[in-house]
Amino acid sequence: MSHTVDKPYSNNQHAVVIREFGEPEVMQYQAGVAVPELGVEQVLVKVAYAGINPVDYKTRQGKGWGADKIRNDKFNNDKPAILGFDVAGEVVASRSDKFASGDKVAALTFDGSCYAEYVAVDANLLAIVSDNVTLKQAGALPCAGQTALQFLAFADIKAGEYVVMNAPAGGVGHLLIQLLMDKVAQDNIKLTIICSPEKYAKLDSLIDTSQLTGWIDYTKDKVFPDLQADVLLDLVGDDAGVQALNTLKSGARVCVLPTIWVDKLKEAGSDKNLSVGGYAVKPNGADMEQVLQQVADGKLTLKVPQSYPLSDVIAAHHELEKGDTFGKIVLAVSA
Repeated sequence: MSHTVDKPYSNNQHAVVIREFGEPEVMQYQAGVAVPELGVEQVLVKVAYAGINPVDYKTRQGKGWGADKIRNDKFNNDKPAILGFDVAGEVVASRSDKFASGDKVAALTFDGSCYAEYVAVDANLLAIVSDNVTLKQAGALPCAGQTALQFLAFADIKAGEYVVMNAPAGGVGHLLIQLLMDKVAQDNIKLTIICSPEKYAKLDSLIDTSQLTGWIDYTKDKVFPDLQADVLLDLVGDDAGVQALNTLKSGARVCVLPTIWVDKLKEAGSDKNLSVGGYAVKPNGADMEQVLQQVADGKLTLKVPQSYPLSDVIAAHHELEKGDTFGKIVLAVSA
């Protein structure tokens, strides 16, 4: 049996649509967009906040799996697309026994469409947002939180290993470094980070930087030291990832986000016989629940320095693409 409710919403909504790939200006905030129909085991969420991530702007630019999906499902059929993979809000209709009208929920959904007032989400991707986590926090958490959790498991760091990590203050990075510091304390992990002085100063609000093994200032150090490190957690890729390979010993492991940089790093590190693996997050409700609980318990601090109205999505994307954000940016929809 599924929950049913009286329909507390209209058939149309405001949403941000794209009809072509390109710069932020291809996004259009418009009224009269159809509210999605629910499929089996789906839940309709009234969106309070939608997180924005680097994958959003890369998709908008026409790059990667997200763009391929839009191209095949939408553009090739002369249909517009709605971006956005992170959502937090309130259930208004449900075809699942797991969720009922009024539940506060969050999810990472690769079906996108979260830059809208309403989004249909598969029930197995959702988790309940507890009263001690705000919907703003929950809207910023899905992609970054699940990626950090899964990426750490993928890296399979052993006790006593030396780890180097870049971009420790970005959306994924500022959560991953908090998870890593637990391993520093419990498993005698050594950790050196690569970031600017501005980002390093901000990390004091998240971690005890005195417990770090070292810090490389990439704005000053053009040649990184040979640390004979065992593992590189590369959250940047491209030339920055290549530069970081100098810190590693022969036979070291490289874990990289996004996966598009795997081949470049393999080639660049061929003389060291590195093991290079890329990782892509796998959305699921269990991991969503786990990271929400860690925020609720105070084990993870989530930085959300900026919030933009959905109608200002172009400005939000311009800000995200600068790469200067400490933490996550969100879009306020019906908050």
